[in-house]
Amino acid sequence: MAQTETEAAARPTGGAGLSARQVQIRSMLQAAGMLPVLVILCIAFHYMSDGRFFTPQNISIVAQQAAINTVLASGMTFVILTGGIDLSVGSMLAVSAMVALIASLIPGWGLLGILGGLITGLVFGMANGSLIAFGNLPPFIVTLGSLTAVRGLARLLGNDATIFNPDLPFDFIGNASLSLGPVSIPWLVVIAVLI
Repeated sequence: MAQTETEAAARPTGGAGLSARQVQIRSMLQAAGMLPVLVILCIAFHYMSDGRFFTPQNISIVAQQAAINTVLASGMTFVILTGGIDLSVGSMLAVSAMVALIASLIPGWGLLGILGGLITGLVFGMANGSLIAFGNLPPFIVTLGSLTAVRGLARLLGNDATIFNPDLPFDFIGNASLSLGPVSIPWLVVIAVLI
């Protein structure tokens, strides 16, 4: 019995037959996640596009296109870290954007769209959070229901039509950027990184 315990204690903890170096490499690969795959894809795209992928202009365009998703993903990080899930985040974005855009169409009160969008997201987020925390309902079920209901509300607000404001008073939020030499990074990406 004592001999079996000693043999078990002498085995490496990283798995049967793995050296300490192999365990360290495996740990580093797990920590890196999909980053090596992203780097390989970027290198492949660079060579497939005859060297036009890693240009300052293209990096700026990619950063601008990814700005909204980057902000949403940084917020979702906290939800996932606490063991939760939020399936309704896209619908919340849609209804908040609709309220902000509709409010921006009011002459002289366009900047209230920012406040309207923030309050809309806050109200629906607190409703979801209250159902989960105080109603003891599973986050998956609550946010799945919210996904459909809130998306429907966004469509109702817009009458299933495209709403456009050519004189959007708060377009600086999405269009302003931080210039780092020839590359410009949208402020939304900077905000997401700071979160």
